[in-house]
Amino acid sequence: MTEDDLGKKLVEEEHLLQFIDAYQTTTGVALTIESRSESPDFICAYPSSELVGVELARSPHDYEMRVYDRIWTDCTLPSFDLLASVSSMVATKEHKRQSRGWPSTILVVELLDYSFESLTWTSDSSLIDDFSDTGFREIWLADHSTVEQFSEVRLIGLHPSSIFGLHSQAALEGKPYG
Repeated sequence: MTEDDLGKKLVEEEHLLQFIDAYQTTTGVALTIESRSESPDFICAYPSSELVGVELARSPHDYEMRVYDRIWTDCTLPSFDLLASVSSMVATKEHKRQSRGWPSTILVVELLDYSFESLTWTSDSSLIDDFSDTGFREIWLADHSTVEQFSEVRLIGLHPSSIFGLHSQAALEGKPYG
């Protein structure tokens, strides 16, 4: 493993730890890291000792524009643009999951460079079954735009329908930078 690969894996593990903390807050379930792998990225365990893969994926969009956007904009995108990118990433990861025979896996699509201009789409019931044809156990959006202000990733459930939408996260309801 090159130093570059090691650095990427360390950043990935930091993102996993942020997800695990928010996941426990959101679902009440504590995941523990059992091992690191590549497909999926990590193997975790539920309190029952049942193993589950966790695959982290970065939402695709125009990385050439992100520096400009960080300087000149608030780094938000319209819901339909960002959801289209997320859908594309889910389809790509689903194809990878099928071709490699992954274990039961949670897919976490990370929003690192951009966030939604509005979260009203999370209450749109017409979107609830958009990812039901995938083989992922769960699909979450991990919005990292809240980390600097609140020290917590905002989780938005996409699949299954029982987790769809926003979830209460007390840390995100308090005073920023507090």
